[in-house]
Amino acid sequence: MAEMGEGYIPYMGHLWVTAEGEVITVGVMEEALEELDTINKIDLPTENDSVEKDEICGELETKDGSLNIYAPIEGTVLEVNSAVLDNPNLISEDPYGDGWIVKIEAANPDDIKEITSGSTSDD
Repeated sequence: MAEMGEGYIPYMGHLWVTAEGEVITVGVMEEALEELDTINKIDLPTENDSVEKDEICGELETKDGSLNIYAPIEGTVLEVNSAVLDNPNLISEDPYGDGWIVKIEAANPDDIKEITSGSTSDD
């Protein structure tokens, strides 16, 4: 099992986030992926989309069901990982590396401070 490593913060019980400046990167925790079969489809926002804090902004679909991707902050999608769109199983193969999902720039820099201080919505 891969280790999340320093700087990775659990979010919503099945996601992880990292913060760099005013940008948050979102991915799926390995433990959540172990309960899912092969990822068949991934729906993500597009670059420059606005996202709302704690709202669904994407979804992973498997034959076992779906897994919602939530935005940890209000902001603008800076980058979507095109590699996972081409090969969704990269999320399972390297969840804490090349399998990241989306990068979001914070509308309010205080949201970043809230996440990095450990005050996230970790359901």
